[in-house]
Amino acid sequence: VVNVTWHQAKAFAEFAGARLPTEAEWEYAAKSGGQDIVYPWGDEAPDCNRLNFNRCVEDTTPVCTYPTANTAQGLCDMAGNVWEWVEDAWHGTYNGAPADGSAWVDAPRGSNRVSRGGSWSLGAGGVRAAYRGSLGPSRAADFIGFRLARSAR
Repeated sequence: VVNVTWHQAKAFAEFAGARLPTEAEWEYAAKSGGQDIVYPWGDEAPDCNRLNFNRCVEDTTPVCTYPTANTAQGLCDMAGNVWEWVEDAWHGTYNGAPADGSAWVDAPRGSNRVSRGGSWSLGAGGVRAAYRGSLGPSRAADFIGFRLARSAR
């Protein structure tokens, strides 16, 4: 799903009995379970056969179009295609971030939220597993989507 605000993504997650992932969870998943790798699939450079980035396709692509870019756990689209909302408020650095992987949420909430995953319009640097963006929570566009998370029981 694209063209959703952070508020809409959060509301849908709650409706579905899930939640938005934390930034730490998202990056752990994008690094194939926390491996020391650059991209979700490893360290090999991205190309148009692996993911939708750098305007390889002038639009978003269907979910899981590029299986060679999956993480070791089989998660698809952790790089390229669209930005994904996460729970956390935007902070310019990780100084002061929770060490337990929980969402870093200020009270009151700041003006921006974190988005992860890179976008189809960015070059190779924008699809690194550690790349992060800052967007206003009321922003909706064809390059912003989300995925759901659930806590282990």
